[in-house]
Amino acid sequence: FKNSWALKAVVSTQSTGVLSQIFKPQSDTITITTYLSPEDMDSVVLAVMPRKGLKRLQQEVQDLAHFATEKKADKFDLPHQLGILAEFSEVSNELLSVPVCKTISENIDVFDSIHFSDYYTGFKISQESQTETERPKPVKRLIFNFVIPGHGKRTKSSIMETTEPLLRMALHMMTKVHKFKLSKENKNKAEKHRIQVEEEYLKQTHAQRQEAAQARRDERKRMEKEKIQELDPEAQRRYEEREYKKSMRRSGPRVKQLKVKTG
Repeated sequence: FKNSWALKAVVSTQSTGVLSQIFKPQSDTITITTYLSPEDMDSVVLAVMPRKGLKRLQQEVQDLAHFATEKKADKFDLPHQLGILAEFSEVSNELLSVPVCKTISENIDVFDSIHFSDYYTGFKISQESQTETERPKPVKRLIFNFVIPGHGKRTKSSIMETTEPLLRMALHMMTKVHKFKLSKENKNKAEKHRIQVEEEYLKQTHAQRQEAAQARRDERKRMEKEKIQELDPEAQRRYEEREYKKSMRRSGPRVKQLKVKTG
C-alpha cells in the first residue's frame, strides 16, 4: 500500500467502541482502524455486525444512516446472528467473498464487526447540541473489531493464535478495498448521494445560523427591555422617542439629493 495508509492496531480492555460490548459483557478486544487517501478507496459503505444492534447503529452512525440499507444475508454463508448493511449489493457481493465469509463463520466467537466507509463522519449529533462547526470532515476509513474470548484471562500467545485468521482476513480485505472499483452506474449514484448529503448539511447549517442570529437579536431586545425598566418615567419617554425616530428613519424612503448647477 501507499504511504498515505495509516494503520493502527489497539488491544484494550476498555472496549466501548466495539459493537457487541453494547449487548454482552466486556472482553479484551482488538480494533484495527485504517485511514485511506482519496485515491486509495472508491465509494464504499459496508458493515457486517451483530443483527441485534443493526437497526440502532444504522440510525446513529451517520454514513450508515445516509447511504446503507440492509442486504439479505441468505446468499452469504454467514452466521445467522450477523447482519449486513451496504450502499450497493455490488459492494457486498465483491467484498464478502466465500473465503471471507468462511473465515468469519469459523471464528464467530472472535469476530465482532467490520465497517468500511468512504464518507465516515462519526455518530449523529443531537439537534439540540449540533452546530455547523461540529460535524467532522468525512474520511475514508476501514475498521475491524474482534473480541478475544476468555474475558481477559488468555495469554498473549493464545490471543495471537485465536485472532490470526481474522487478522489475515483484515489484511486481505484492505487489499480488496484498495483494488475495488464501482461500476459506472453505481459510481454516478454514489456521487449523487454524497452531493445530496452535503446540500442537506449546508441547508441545515444555514437554518441553524439564522436561528442563532435570531436568538441573539431576541437576547439584545430582552436586555434592552430590562434596562428601560430600570429608568425613571422621563428617561423612558426620551429613550422611546429616540428609538421611534430611528425606526422612522430606517423605514422611510431614501431620497437621493441631486446638485444642479445654475447660471
